[in-house]
This record gives sequence, structure tokens and C-alpha cells, in this order.
Amino acid sequence: MGVTPKHVSKLLGGAPLTPDVATKLELVTGIAARVWLSQEATYRADVARLGLTEELVAAKELAASFPLSHLRKIGRITGTLKKPGALAMELLAFFQVGSVDALRQAIARQAVAYRQGTAHPVDEYALATWLKLGEMEAAASTDALPAFDDVVLQELLPEIRQLSMTPSKTFGAELVASLAKAGVQLIYVPEVQGARMYGATRWINGRPVIALTARGRNDGQFWFTLFHEIGHVLLHQDQRTHIRPADADVEADPAEREANDFASMTLIPRSQEQQLPSLKSKEQVRAFADSIGVSPGVVVGRLWHDKLWDYRAGHDLCLKLVIVDDE
Repeated sequence: MGVTPKHVSKLLGGAPLTPDVATKLELVTGIAARVWLSQEATYRADVARLGLTEELVAAKELAASFPLSHLRKIGRITGTLKKPGALAMELLAFFQVGSVDALRQAIARQAVAYRQGTAHPVDEYALATWLKLGEMEAAASTDALPAFDDVVLQELLPEIRQLSMTPSKTFGAELVASLAKAGVQLIYVPEVQGARMYGATRWINGRPVIALTARGRNDGQFWFTLFHEIGHVLLHQDQRTHIRPADADVEADPAEREANDFASMTLIPRSQEQQLPSLKSKEQVRAFADSIGVSPGVVVGRLWHDKLWDYRAGHDLCLKLVIVDDE
């Protein structure tokens, strides 16, 4: 080969394989130089990955902060804290960042952005996980949507609102199809324990994406959250991410207050809400809901919110909802 024994010893010890040596190996072995160089590149990548894995062992405490059981349950990771380096590597891949520092910075940026919207501290790691799962769900869709059109969305509001009266197992798909007409992507993302989210609105590649959970498991909360998020899409086209946590502090964020008002007025118009205090029985709630074209659960939710009904009353007027994975 024309190389010294010392050079061969260095190669065996892990020294880089150069194009010149790869060419000589091709002449001696008959195996193309590109194959030798490809093997060299694979080896270097493996060495780097193993080195990073060892380095990531120190990130065990950070890794433990994430909802690992949930991520394992849905098949996004397989690792455990018994092998923290490998686990941290999976988390970096899940969040699509190249280092532990980059992951910490991403979580910190989100925490600052959303902390002001909640009355109590959020589990920023659970929230970041839920938002990332939403991104993945949105990216996985193969449906081609038209460009976002706020005029079309405004025109669709009565159609979407009317769906609340249809206790159908397919209403979730009907909602997706309705919003798609206006170029709005609707996705359902199961709740991540600790995130305590009802929903969120994001702009991904210039398109509004509404993500909903089934937190609360009643249709009144679901419909209010949906129209709250639609309110953000129509009123706040600023490309910001808006979240609706369980303990939203609407006084701290005018945008949240505006979205709440939009949802309230769309579901129960101002001209009709004066009748709410007179609703004393379940029969009256059903009749009122039917007269304005919404589900009884929507009306009960408003009665609870306005403290006109005790929260212990009226649950049997609400539909129980759950997000089902149809894969």
C-alpha cells in the first residue's frame, strides 16, 4: 500500500482514513474508495454520537423533568432514566435541537412567553411537550388546504356553531372539514399531564393551526375553547402563539380577554344572555339551548361560569368527550 507500519497502527487505533489511503485500499482490496470513505464517515458519526451520549449523562435531571411516561406510551421515546444519555439523545431528537443548551433555551423561551397568561405556574416541560406534539400532528397531515381566508371563516361561524347540537361521533371530523374551507387546520392533541391545556392557536408556515384537547371532558368547555381559538385567528393575526390553560389569567393578557368575549358572544349572543338568570331547571336549559341553536352543554357551561348554577348541577346535560386515536 505504500504506507508505514506506524501509519497502519494509527489507522487501527482510530486515526482518520484519508481519501489518499482509501484510494490505495481500493487498489489493494478491489473495494471502491467511496465505500471505504462511506464507512469512515459512518464510523465518525458513531464515535460522535457515542461521545454525545456520554456527555448527555449529565443531563439526567433535565430529562427527568419531561413527561417521560406519556412520551413512552405514545411511542415517541423508548428510553428510561436508567440510561440517561440515551434518553437525553431521544429528547433532543424529539424536540429537534442539537444540544442540551439549545433544549434548555427553547423551554425557557416558551416559559417566559406563556407564564404571564396563567394565574399559577405552568409545568413548562409538559407544555413544551404538548405543543411539540401539536406541531408533529400538524406536519403529519397530508390534506391540502386553501390559503387562509378570514372572510370565509367568518361566514362559516353559524355552520360550525350548529354542529354543537349534533351529538355525532363524527362531529370532530366535520369540524376539521369545515375549518379547512377557510384554510384553518384543526388538530386534536390528547392532554399531557401537567400541561393543563384546553387549547392553543399557532401560526405554522403562515397558516393558523388550532389545537384542542378534551380537558374537562364536557362539550360546553370544548365548544367555548374552539370559539375562543377561532377568536384568536380572526382578531389576532399577529403570528403569535396563544394558549388557553386551565387557569388562564385573562386580566393579564388583553388578547385572551378579547378571545373570551368573542367566544361568549358567538355562542350565546348578547341579545339572548339576559335570559340566563331565569333558567332554573334542566328543561328550561334544554328549551333555551334549542331556541338559540347550541347544545345544552354550552348553556350549562355559561351558567357555571357566571355562577348562576352550582358546579355540581347540570353535568347530565353535557356530552362527555374524549379524543380517540384512529390510527
